[in-house]
Amino acid sequence: MLKCITVLMVCTAFPCPNVLGQTAQSSTQSQGAPQGSAQDQPSQPKQDQPPQPKSTATDNLIVAAINENRATRKAIEDALKAENDPDFALVVGIGSLIVASGSTDYSNQANVLHSNNLGRATPQFLTGVSFRSKIPNFRKFRGDESWQRRPWNAFVSLKFSPNSSQTINGFVFGVSYSAAKYMNILAGYSLTPINEPSPGFRQTVAQFVTAQQKQQLDLQFDPNAMLQNSPNAFDGFPVTDPTGKLLYAGNPVTVHYRTGVMLGVSIPIYFSSVFR
Repeated sequence: MLKCITVLMVCTAFPCPNVLGQTAQSSTQSQGAPQGSAQDQPSQPKQDQPPQPKSTATDNLIVAAINENRATRKAIEDALKAENDPDFALVVGIGSLIVASGSTDYSNQANVLHSNNLGRATPQFLTGVSFRSKIPNFRKFRGDESWQRRPWNAFVSLKFSPNSSQTINGFVFGVSYSAAKYMNILAGYSLTPINEPSPGFRQTVAQFVTAQQKQQLDLQFDPNAMLQNSPNAFDGFPVTDPTGKLLYAGNPVTVHYRTGVMLGVSIPIYFSSVFR
């Protein structure tokens, strides 16, 4: 018994080489052992994807309402745009009247006939309305605005002349082309009331002047031109004789409507800008 106790104490104080070698070898194997590869390691669990929302009947109704509101808004915007640039407009303009030769307008002032020089040399003032047609513009001149896309207009207007015998000196209807937003080039057919010497007055005056010229009077007038109603033949002619008696019992002038062509320019004034 005593011997066994002694051996145990010695081994504890001085470990055996075999035991130490086995311990070192076991420690070396433990440190030198390679770690497992990434494939051997357990994979990390993947995160769950958020669930995709599913459309419902309520969502479809909301989308349909949004689309309907967009369509309504677009229709309102188009209507407001059309109101800002309407097809109807007031027009004021100026032009030159081309009438047939031999048509002279006269005024009777203090029993003396005076030529009003109504024709190509006298400007005609226009006031009327116009309507923009659907005829498109030439491809080369097309633009984004209404007057550039549809520049052709139909118009009708009254015309005035500062020296005419009538306050409202006829009317014009025709077409115009928008050269700019506020300038149109126009051409139209016109009817113009012209005060001309009446047929009876012309015959009476021609005979009177012929008799006067035999006495070397009224030599500035041509009786043949008066009979034919040549331009300005009666300008400055008195309708009374030297004693103050009327040469002709009726009205010395009568109104004839003469056709002609009006060329000029006009300025459109759109209704929306007038009444706002």
